[in-house]
Amino acid sequence: MQTRVSISDDILQWIMAQVRLESLPDKIANNLSMWCKKEKIPTFNQIEDTSRATGIPLGYFFLKTPPKEDLSLVEYRTVDSAELTNPSRELMDTMHDMERVQEWVRSQLIAEDASKLPFVGALKREKDANRCADFIREILGLEIDWFRKSKGAGDSFGCLRTAMSDNGVVVMTSGIVANNTHRPLDINEFRAFAVGDDIAPLIFINGNDSENGKLFSLLHEFTHLCLGESSLYNDRDYSGPKRSHTEIICNATAAEILVPQTIFANEWQIEIKNTDAEQVIRILARYFKCGLTVIARRALDNGYIEQQLYNKMADLAIKLYNEQRKRLKENGGGDFYKTAAKRIDARFLQMLAGSVATGKTLYSDAFRLTNTNRFTFAKLIEHTGGERNE
Repeated sequence: MQTRVSISDDILQWIMAQVRLESLPDKIANNLSMWCKKEKIPTFNQIEDTSRATGIPLGYFFLKTPPKEDLSLVEYRTVDSAELTNPSRELMDTMHDMERVQEWVRSQLIAEDASKLPFVGALKREKDANRCADFIREILGLEIDWFRKSKGAGDSFGCLRTAMSDNGVVVMTSGIVANNTHRPLDINEFRAFAVGDDIAPLIFINGNDSENGKLFSLLHEFTHLCLGESSLYNDRDYSGPKRSHTEIICNATAAEILVPQTIFANEWQIEIKNTDAEQVIRILARYFKCGLTVIARRALDNGYIEQQLYNKMADLAIKLYNEQRKRLKENGGGDFYKTAAKRIDARFLQMLAGSVATGKTLYSDAFRLTNTNRFTFAKLIEHTGGERNE
């Protein structure tokens, strides 16, 4: 006979505020609902299962009052320029995971007498987005028309990610917490975040975003690092009256790097002679290897289109994203090791593999940092073979 354990009403209410029932396995969601309605008393095994599915530590279920968690990681971060007062469990756990990665990289680099990164905070007093863009192009080794060599947004993302990693930024990406497919990261909560540090700055990209969205977010967050700031980013249209001055600068800088004004204006004038504005936006999105919204915003700011057309293209971009997500879900998961290799910063993985091989880092710590085990960690290293992220 299994032992049944009562959970306090305060804890149950706190748990329900921490999770999204629709993202949990049906059995777990149903149990939580029945516990709250007093229709069922949980067993210890059921509480363990719920702890694993939700990411809420097991010990929290047996408290009388909700725990006082450390929210310092999100206190300075905003979403659409509003304070993030109730971060999800998924976001909190992802931030804590990335904090552990950053701490490990930082300690390794300090042990090797690594120098501080000169670009972190270098634009602290810069107010001009064009000068910010010029600075970032120089740091990343980009020509003004760098995008011409790219095959698409995904290829551009890989190019920029490699350049940032080579310059000392840890760039991680995932659409789930650890390897738990039942705990997806919601892009309505965040698209990316950056954790500033002059030795081991880190950028995390929400893998559930579109290729175009991830590309823009990567540049947006790198700009934050150059401004010397940490950031949590979620902005579906890159503009608007609620944005802070810093967000406006970061958005404008990212847009200038993706779609340089001088080239954009010239290409627009060429294309508009042969077709209408909506079609030109589609053509230039392919030309610059970026999203429709970025091009439409450029056109609106230049006075080439009205707000109505901009809104239409922004809505279309969201529709295309939703259709893409639906197709991905229908096609199921891909190769585990290929996916894992894309999630983890290549430079970080190389450092970790070398540290483990020389006995400086325990295998158990390596497994925890990469969400792997003895078998999958070895296979992951073998799979990557020291290659860069693509």
